[in-house]
Amino acid sequence: MNSTALKKILIAVLVLVFLGLASWLIYDGRTPAPSYNSGSTSSGQTGSPPASAKLLNYSHQNLTTVGPNIYNQTDASQLILSYNDLKSLPTQLGSMNMLQTLKVDHNQLQGSLIAEIRKMPLVTLDASYNDMTGIPAEIGQLSSLQSLNYSYNHINALPNEISNLKQLKTFDLTGNPLSAVKISQLKTELPKTTIIF
Repeated sequence: MNSTALKKILIAVLVLVFLGLASWLIYDGRTPAPSYNSGSTSSGQTGSPPASAKLLNYSHQNLTTVGPNIYNQTDASQLILSYNDLKSLPTQLGSMNMLQTLKVDHNQLQGSLIAEIRKMPLVTLDASYNDMTGIPAEIGQLSSLQSLNYSYNHINALPNEISNLKQLKTFDLTGNPLSAVKISQLKTELPKTTIIF
């Protein structure tokens, strides 16, 4: 085999490797729309859902509304709506009464979350990086809630019902205009919770 043939083979191999790497980077950088996971999970994180859990991942989809194609999937245990353009959530989301994880971070949600979240057996709720000014009183009915993230919103008051969250392990309020007095009071009401502020 002469040197010209070797050069052609080498170039062909390099082109294939480059194309394969480029395809992998493009695929790895985007989130499926939506991603379903009804098989085993390999997360290894504490509080991870069981292997049979159904994950709906609608992050990075430029969503402005949450339609029936999402909230009618009432067998889902995890719903990720992160990094979209949502300004509100429909009350019908409350029909997802098996939901243990709800992530609505990095949107444009205003006001406060819907009262219907009380119907969900949430363990994890991430509403960080939005434009919300309040937390609904119904959040106090989430008796299984362990992780609550409202960081980087415009929360300036907390409902009294927040003290009912006895299972809460972490509560992130970083970047909200809450007074030191309010945070101190919250730490007294939830002594077993790590308050991040």
